[in-house]
Amino acid sequence: MVYTNKHSMAKYLLTTKLYSMRGLQILISMLAMLILSTCDQAPTTFDEEPYLGNLDDITFSVDINRFEFDYLSQQFFFTAEVASPLEIDQVAFSLGSGSVQTNSLLLNDLAQDADIMVGDGLYDGSWILPDSMLTYIDSLWTLEVVIRDVSSNELSYSENLQPQRPAPPVLSTASHMDTLTLLADELVLDTLTLEVSHSQGLDEIRSVSMMSLKPDGSYANGGDPIPLYDDGGSVVFYSFGGIDFTSGDTLANDGVYSLLLALAPNNLSGVYHWTFNSKTWLGIEAIPVLDSVVVLPAGNLSRIHSIDIELSGVFN
Repeated sequence: MVYTNKHSMAKYLLTTKLYSMRGLQILISMLAMLILSTCDQAPTTFDEEPYLGNLDDITFSVDINRFEFDYLSQQFFFTAEVASPLEIDQVAFSLGSGSVQTNSLLLNDLAQDADIMVGDGLYDGSWILPDSMLTYIDSLWTLEVVIRDVSSNELSYSENLQPQRPAPPVLSTASHMDTLTLLADELVLDTLTLEVSHSQGLDEIRSVSMMSLKPDGSYANGGDPIPLYDDGGSVVFYSFGGIDFTSGDTLANDGVYSLLLALAPNNLSGVYHWTFNSKTWLGIEAIPVLDSVVVLPAGNLSRIHSIDIELSGVFN
């Protein structure tokens, strides 16, 4: 192309440049729209709410993370760990060995029956082995767990397991005075202590108690177990003569369980036989520890009125 003058040439160059810039702007706009349309989950300043991710990230699953057998109580203990994006409607289990199979039984996450804690997703269960199945103890057991959510979605999981025996609490020898002598007009006090331990920690211990067989052949405390405490003496059980009487425990949560012994003048004299025990949260009992104490009468007890106070527990 031949230009007749400099003005015509300048006009052509200017027009060409403008069209090129316009085309570039259109191309950039089209690319930006394409990127936005393919990234609709990316947060922008125009989004009313930020993107929070997929609410269905929780998978519908069940796993068995514990399977134990206690030979003392003849019970199986197990835990089914359940996860679900929807509310759980029902969790059931069946347990069998060889041709023997239990009926389907329900589990809960409400701290009822064998379950320990509410709403933790762990369904703790137990099952008592009948005497007729004692020969199956050392066999391989099949535990099946079936869960169903509120939308009737169902998932089944089974596992072949060899039971392990859970550890019981371990009791030491009780510490107390071997002989106590009644007084004619006041209480006789002593503190009983018992050290309790567990291989998995003190949190496994649910209770520590004793039974007290009195000299007349009856049990103290109406025949109910008498609890020992590891509370640091924080609870006042009764007051007498301006004195607050606690459990007698000196330090809380140290594994040393205590009980204040209080004998009134009218308590029976003779030998009191004691049986100490402890249980875990699974109900596994320790090997009992036996002990006794000798209570001697006061010389002039018959001429003195008894102290007007209601005591219960070891001697009453």
